[in-house]
Amino acid sequence: MAVSSEMQDCGALLDGLHSRAYQLIVMPEPVDDPALLCIQLTEEHLYFSLPPAHPLSSAKVLRFADLDGESMLLLAHIGFWYGRARKNMPQALFLTQDEPAAFDELTRMSALPFFTSDLSLKRDGMPENRVCIPISDPDAHVTYYCVCLSEQHQLLSRLLQHAVQ
Repeated sequence: MAVSSEMQDCGALLDGLHSRAYQLIVMPEPVDDPALLCIQLTEEHLYFSLPPAHPLSSAKVLRFADLDGESMLLLAHIGFWYGRARKNMPQALFLTQDEPAAFDELTRMSALPFFTSDLSLKRDGMPENRVCIPISDPDAHVTYYCVCLSEQHQLLSRLLQHAVQ
């Protein structure tokens, strides 16, 4: 079985699943459709990554509004997270970078805040010379779900078992 990934909006992913362009999709919300099997996969929680000299770096928890109006580095092509950041921080100036390697270099060399998440911290470790503070707003938390056609459950059962462990 070949595995590939692409980022699409939720409607396009569901359409692709129903048309059999995809065998499995990951959604940031549960799907209520009797033709589909939807299994909770994992959760992700957003953090602000701040330099130690930032005035809010000693906070235990922050809200989006606390940094609204500031300039922030933002990696492009982050899917639904972009819309959530824009909605919750309408006065922020997002300096968007398309290239992940360039974004990583900018985060190392800059004192500008940026977003990270518990999943990124687990995978990549704590960024150097940064303080990571959880964001308490509901839009800073998401539960991901694996979704497949119910009739394909047997074909994908082993994959799904590994995905939810």
